[in-house]
Amino acid sequence: MTLTFEPNQSKAIQIASNALVLTSGTMHEPDLIDDAKQKLRGKEHVREIAEVLTQQYQEVRKTRIEDEVLRPIAGIESFAEYHQKQPGLHEGLVFDLNARIENFEIGLTLLLAGVDEKGHVIVIGDPGISMSWDTVGHAFSGMGNRHADSVFAWYRYTQRFSLNEALYVSFEAKKRAEAAGGVGRATDIYVIDGKGICKVDDSSVKELDEIYGERQNPEKRGFDKRITDLELKKEPLAST
Repeated sequence: MTLTFEPNQSKAIQIASNALVLTSGTMHEPDLIDDAKQKLRGKEHVREIAEVLTQQYQEVRKTRIEDEVLRPIAGIESFAEYHQKQPGLHEGLVFDLNARIENFEIGLTLLLAGVDEKGHVIVIGDPGISMSWDTVGHAFSGMGNRHADSVFAWYRYTQRFSLNEALYVSFEAKKRAEAAGGVGRATDIYVIDGKGICKVDDSSVKELDEIYGERQNPEKRGFDKRITDLELKKEPLAST
């Protein structure tokens, strides 16, 4: 059974003066981002920030594997010891350990958004890899990602959208994502530009919510006549 709840705090964590990290999944590693911050002092390029976060992610995963796989199953304390003893271990045990190591997940996704010479969106997740979404201009993580993705596709979102247009599409995507179990109802919005990071005021979020409500007019959500009166053209399948 998976228990989900909505904590009374933002999932967006400032990791540099020009970048935020958003988290999703089972956050068992609160020190990951704090440790990355210590190594990021003086670094403002988002790619460098992503590299440090990825390295910390890999270190956390390595430690968790040692604690939850190698030590309890084989009595081995570290990867170094495992590599040293591997030739003398039973083949079945090695096969089992390697499979567990390969498939081990810490269940955490980091979404890094920031601006240096340009905007960046980078996703970091199991098994400790990062992927740039800069060209697409948007990314999602968590239970509601497929709902959010469909909204951006519906609006044919591109990076040519104005700030207000991008804000509304993002807001609608968040509201649609709430259809997935475990997605919280509270919404925080941040804007990152060359001047730094700003949090959008609650009054503006409320106004976006009102606009969203108006656009969900029940009369506009039904099927129009072209759909209800559509005559389907069908061909029988050839016999096999």
